[in-house]
Amino acid sequence: MRVALFAVPAVLMASLPAHADDEAPPKAYTDLLACRSIEDTAARLACFDRSSSEFEKARLAKEVVLLDRSDVRKTRRSLFGFSLPDLPFFDGDDSSEEEELKEIKTTLESVRELGLGKWQFTIPDGGTWQTTEALTTFLREGLSITIKKGVAGGYMMKVGNGPLRRVKRVD
Repeated sequence: MRVALFAVPAVLMASLPAHADDEAPPKAYTDLLACRSIEDTAARLACFDRSSSEFEKARLAKEVVLLDRSDVRKTRRSLFGFSLPDLPFFDGDDSSEEEELKEIKTTLESVRELGLGKWQFTIPDGGTWQTTEALTTFLREGLSITIKKGVAGGYMMKVGNGPLRRVKRVD
């Protein structure tokens, strides 16, 4: 199941062409918007009917993918810890509302000791992580943790109010 959680966002990203801000939106979308400029009511309605049908065909063929803000946030959260290419739908909207995801607060879903004080764990948002240094804390399912972006592309985990420890995403 963990593979499936990663596969869906990966397929979604692979199926979408990366559009820079200066590139035109998909034709199915621009054709739909063009209908608004038609003054004759019957012709405008016919245009909307034709264009919305074409837009739905493009969506079903996965030529156009619709994501709402909630979908983007959920996907960004599930991919936290991976290096992603610059994708316009994950960059936010250049407003102060959408900030880069710098940390997640979650719980441990499953935990496995790797030996020598190192641990592997999964979180409910999806993803498997490993500690890269020995912990003196005994990890168990349900513990509250915070994973933060560190320096030079690394990640740090804090268990409860304990110290920060290095971790890496492995799946």
